[in-house]
Amino acid sequence: MIFATPMKARTLKRTKVNVITMGCSKNTFDSELLMAQLKANGIGVDHESESGEHNVVVINTCGFIDNAKQESIDAILSWAKAKDEGAVEKVYVTGCLSQRYASELKDGIPQVDAWFGTRDLPRLLKTLKADYKHELVGERLLTTPSHYAYFKISEGCDRKCSFCAIPLMRGKHVSTPLDDLVANAQALASKGVKELILIAQDLTYYGLDIYKKRNLDELVSKLSDVEGIEWIRLHYAFPSGFPLDVLDVMRERENVCNYLDMPLQHGSTNMLKRL
Repeated sequence: MIFATPMKARTLKRTKVNVITMGCSKNTFDSELLMAQLKANGIGVDHESESGEHNVVVINTCGFIDNAKQESIDAILSWAKAKDEGAVEKVYVTGCLSQRYASELKDGIPQVDAWFGTRDLPRLLKTLKADYKHELVGERLLTTPSHYAYFKISEGCDRKCSFCAIPLMRGKHVSTPLDDLVANAQALASKGVKELILIAQDLTYYGLDIYKKRNLDELVSKLSDVEGIEWIRLHYAFPSGFPLDVLDVMRERENVCNYLDMPLQHGSTNMLKRL
């Protein structure tokens, strides 16, 4: 990480934000949403820039496992030091680590100007003197190569696995309506995106809350019909309760990859009990 290090804090005429993303693809998706909102408000924004031109830093943190937590804390401390040296004026922290551990961390890192949780986007924008534009829901500034995009279909998780803190950090499962997702896919295709990588805390729960059934197969079918989408790949599918109709869609649709990212925690009964 490279910082400009003037001894005196600068005051720029206009706010320019540098968004730093830690952790998984779901955090990348959330950073892209934040960036689109900032751009729509006329605020300059970049992703993980090393130019030294930004006076505000937003760190989107991960808090899932110990190594990820430490990496996020190290990033916060690094930018706190940059603030002390006058390289930036404001440091804000959001994401999973902030959702779960802000109360424990804020006294030890007073350079952080504010802490935000995983569903605090409107409040974060307000702090940055930006309006939350509802008409932009789903709009993103992509940070991935132009030919693919992460495509989050739901937020949160209802499973109570003893080894996982995701429900504490992301809340209960909330599906994004099918029509909204199709519209988002069409918008991405119009920008040249060829591959959608479907992500969620648990893809297999999709639709249970709003359609009262597991509706992943219908969603994938409708996304498959979007002109310009050549590949659809499924990540984070839980084995328990998997909607087998999805396999039929994979077989029938050429642009749905024969691919499943599925967590198998362990093959040992004793180890599972310890987990």
